[in-house]
Amino acid sequence: MKISGAIFDMDGTLLNSMDYWGTVGSEFLIKNGFDSKSDDNRRFLERGMREFYKYATEELGLTKSYQEVHDEIYNLIREKYETVVAPKNGAIKMLDTLLEKGVKMCLATATDRETVELILKRLDMKKYFSKIFTSGEVGVGKSEPKIYELALEHLGTPKEKTYVFEDAYYAINTASKAGFNVIGIYDKNVFVPVEEIKPLCVHFIEEGDQYNIDFLLK
Repeated sequence: MKISGAIFDMDGTLLNSMDYWGTVGSEFLIKNGFDSKSDDNRRFLERGMREFYKYATEELGLTKSYQEVHDEIYNLIREKYETVVAPKNGAIKMLDTLLEKGVKMCLATATDRETVELILKRLDMKKYFSKIFTSGEVGVGKSEPKIYELALEHLGTPKEKTYVFEDAYYAINTASKAGFNVIGIYDKNVFVPVEEIKPLCVHFIEEGDQYNIDFLLK
């Protein structure tokens, strides 16, 4: 097989959760007395919470700590993980196939551990992953490759046979520049055109492809 290790993003890659993240940036700003601009949700989705916090504090003048912002945003969105967030079509079948083939898998996500643990338990998905890496615990977001490097070290698989599965352009760009083989996943909430993302990936899973990864299993 071409693949012996897999590093998975969670939201937008395995879970249909980005619609809910797509409004939380504006919700947070309005709640804190700011006029939300049309690109605030896009900024949040494309760059993640740490970059959004930098924008809110440095450009808008928000005076709260990162932890306060983090906690408020997760309070806004956690109910969705408890009730309606579901796997993307075909994701579970793909994970089952990789598990059966003995592929080592872990998660590398920007979502906080409490929420990750909650959704993995509710959807019975924890069995697929030997370890969960979160940006908050790593200390940097996915604009830097540290989370992928730590995940690779944990898996202990050859880099050339380890694949990173991601939907977000900035994360795909980071992993690709760090020399990882990246499988891009289509998500309608990614604002960067697919044509700009595909050149960074060794393979791109289009909408409706049902996570067909047969080419990795030969």
